Amino acid sequence: MMTQWKVTVAQVVRRGILAGRAAGQADYPKIEKAAKAAAEDDGRIMLDLTGVEVLSSSYFDAAIWPLWSLVPELYPALVKVPQTAIDDIEIILRANSAAVWSFKKDGDRSPHLLGAMDSTLKTTLGRVIDVGELTAGDLVDVDRSIGMTAWSNRLAALHQLRLVRRRKDGRRLIYVPAWKE
Repeated sequence: MMTQWKVTVAQVVRRGILAGRAAGQADYPKIEKAAKAAAEDDGRIMLDLTGVEVLSSSYFDAAIWPLWSLVPELYPALVKVPQTAIDDIEIILRANSAAVWSFKKDGDRSPHLLGAMDSTLKTTLGRVIDVGELTAGDLVDVDRSIGMTAWSNRLAALHQLRLVRRRKDGRRLIYVPAWKE
């Protein structure tokens, strides 16, 4: 992963204990500003949790989760998530029926998902990852048991979750995993 589109959260907020909703709400504008400034042209941004000793679910909900839920032009992913923070992050993801990409280290090319998602969306996401980029029409060609509208809706749902990016090519929407170049 390229480092120019990475934000080290502990450096932005200047501390490693990230706990409490009020603190998260106070820190969110700084994190959002840093993320927007560091994002690639296509909105990809890595939120590096190096130096984070504690990350509470209320802090994640108030300071970090809004980058997925409120800023449509960003495609955030987490990197170097402390093991002690995973349960707290997953509480918020479960409450929002969401998942996020997580990388174990810089340069990792095989992220995993934190959170749980619907099995049909997970299957669709797997196809996007396997192919690299595709359209709803490409999925219809592979599996005709599901119509174009259903495939399109599934891809749109993955885009809304910020797990895939999309670009227009004429009338077609082409989807790629959010972290792929």
